[in-house]
Amino acid sequence: MHHRALALLALLAAVPASGQGLILNEYNAVGSTKFLEINFTDIEEGFDSHFGRVLGNGGNWIELVVTQDHLDVRGWTLQWVETLKRNKPGNPDAVPPIPPVIVTNGQSIWFPDGAVLQGTVTFADHPAWSDLRKGTILTICEHGQDLNVAEGDRGKDPDFTLDPCRGDWWINAVTMAHPELFTTSANNINGGPGSFTTGNDGWYMVIRDAQGNVRQDPRGEGGVGWGGSGVNSQEVGKLKGPPSEDSTNQDWDDSDVSNFGHPNAWGDLLNPLCRAVQDFSTLRAEVLAECQGCTPLFLNEYNAVSAGNFLNGGTVFADDDGGTAGDMFFGRVAGNGGHWLELVVGADDLDIRGWTLAWSEQVEGGNVGTITLAANPALASLPAGTIITVIRNNAAQGGRDTDLALNAATGDNWINLWSGDASVIASTTSSAGRPGLGGFITSANRWRLEILDGSGRSVAGPFGAGSGQYWRTPVADTRTCALRISPDRLVTMANDYDAVIRSTFGRENAWVECPDLGADGLQDLSMLGGCVVEPVCNGDLDQSGTVDAGDIGTLLLLFGQAGGPGDLDASGTVDAGDIGVLLILFGPCG
Repeated sequence: MHHRALALLALLAAVPASGQGLILNEYNAVGSTKFLEINFTDIEEGFDSHFGRVLGNGGNWIELVVTQDHLDVRGWTLQWVETLKRNKPGNPDAVPPIPPVIVTNGQSIWFPDGAVLQGTVTFADHPAWSDLRKGTILTICEHGQDLNVAEGDRGKDPDFTLDPCRGDWWINAVTMAHPELFTTSANNINGGPGSFTTGNDGWYMVIRDAQGNVRQDPRGEGGVGWGGSGVNSQEVGKLKGPPSEDSTNQDWDDSDVSNFGHPNAWGDLLNPLCRAVQDFSTLRAEVLAECQGCTPLFLNEYNAVSAGNFLNGGTVFADDDGGTAGDMFFGRVAGNGGHWLELVVGADDLDIRGWTLAWSEQVEGGNVGTITLAANPALASLPAGTIITVIRNNAAQGGRDTDLALNAATGDNWINLWSGDASVIASTTSSAGRPGLGGFITSANRWRLEILDGSGRSVAGPFGAGSGQYWRTPVADTRTCALRISPDRLVTMANDYDAVIRSTFGRENAWVECPDLGADGLQDLSMLGGCVVEPVCNGDLDQSGTVDAGDIGTLLLLFGQAGGPGDLDASGTVDAGDIGVLLILFGPCG
């Protein structure tokens, strides 16, 4: 047996294991001057689902998953080592540290061989660590988005928001400059307090609780039982399987697909052009059971095909794969019907009059805008499972006119809203430059949608590639983005949205399953419903039970403010547009 393995086994044998609770899920081994590798053998290689394709892939970071509910990790320690990187002359990591970093240069911190690069990250006695929920993804970066560090070392700023019922399962922490959260030690890192490293020279991690018990034995390339090939400086190490306390180091592998803050994905062994993905559903079921109600309205699909492109690229005659990818309604046409989005009603008898669809592109200089629905009676009591499409082009422009007819007896569960129709759309705002009623866009620029009720309260989303929880294939301008599951009570931004070429405007979504490329997935909306959303008196700012002159007076007092209850059209400012919404809603509540 290798001497490192013998030393490790002796070290672990001295302390009994006491169960896990927290497991390593992924770590970054990409060098600061390198990119993730592209071998043209994997459908998703060469990029990270959060960072994209950047030098260094975010710097030194690790990703953990909480496997026990209400876990208190105060005083827990992450012991890391890079077993093939040694403290010797000429090793750039052997540069003397800058005070006041805590080091014992060239000595053992926890691993028996003091010449091997090693260190610890210990969770401080801080409330943030006292009650972690099962199924949470916790990422720890050495750096935040600090402009004073090299581009390849920039990670993500601290973010401790957590809202599982809305799909936010991710918290992020930063060790540098945050001594209130962590203490660290290392034996030859030059970087100051908070420094740690992840790398490709036999790196692995052991997790111990506050009493010193081993909660997770070695995970990573240098640990006993490593299941993959060697990790190089253009790859990450990741768990390829569902995150659970039953996983072992045999389930780990190297990968050129990175998923910082998201479930891991990798090329399917039977077909590298398909994906295998981590399933968090069992782990998260216990926490989701606490969520009340249902998602009243959610994004089901949106078009990202640009005006001059076809679905899956190519020409009108054939796509890039030699097929004829098209939409079930539009067929194979340039632009795939233009700017449109598709929603599905998740609650029974839903009243969406006065609701606002707030859209944005999550890129630098990206466009933003809103679509506020009118007080049309046809929008007052929509059954669960209703498909609602909103489209910028009418039929004369290659799109579709407004159609509010529903007929359950014939299976007609689809209504269409043309955004230029004042009978169904109260107002629109858009920075994209199209004047007048009806202007909005959908795009491949990390587009997202948030849904607000008539009181301006966010009730669902954000959804889409810009949601922050999107982790599938990057949405290109030859694709739509669609929900690839049959939804039930809760639909959140953490669900299985993906870039697809099977466009289904006004229809249940369809997609290709793996590993059998010939098998289709077809969405079933029959599980929706079973809950009723408490009605909101849209526009009743003074809570009198009626939308009247008193509410206009209240709105005038709020005029000019940024957001808040008076921002009824979600434009970001209380202005004349909100008075217009109030006038539409005038009258008794209910």
